[in-house]
Amino acid sequence: MTKISTRSGWNAYTRHMRTDPGSERDNAVLENMRLHHKYECLADPRIFDTMVPDPEYRFFGSRGNPVLRGMDEVQAFYYSLWDAQSSLVELDVGHIAFADWGAAAAGVMRQQVPAASLGARSATTAKADWYLVETHLSWFFPYREIDGEMRLVGEICHIDGAGATLSPIAPDDVLTMEEAIAEYAGT
Repeated sequence: MTKISTRSGWNAYTRHMRTDPGSERDNAVLENMRLHHKYECLADPRIFDTMVPDPEYRFFGSRGNPVLRGMDEVQAFYYSLWDAQSSLVELDVGHIAFADWGAAAAGVMRQQVPAASLGARSATTAKADWYLVETHLSWFFPYREIDGEMRLVGEICHIDGAGATLSPIAPDDVLTMEEAIAEYAGT
């Protein structure tokens, strides 16, 4: 196993940017998606600047299908993710499409998580300090223009929880936050 690269999602969104006339809105959505992914991975509160004031998140196929309504609940979600040291995510974006409401994408998500965040039972039987969760993911990002900038209205994520795999990560293959920050140097 090798270290994940949080920059893969950024790079995929960059590859989909276009120069043809009429692509300005799609590119503005992609730029927001790039920043949103970067800030999520790097535990940067500027992520909240990529959203509308009242976002709504919906997760299907994972942990009871939670719905987060409003900035307070969304902020609590991100701070819990960051506190659990579980924000380093590699996105292998296989497909992306645009519509007048925003963007839809699908691919594989690889998330590095500490054994302690796997739950009490799993953490006590853990064979490693860190694990890689790998699963198929589809995400829908509705957008709204606010003051001339595209803002994320929310996330609708379909997670293949049944098909997810959990693999131990060797200590040398654990990506540190410092290494993740270095991946984004110059962006």
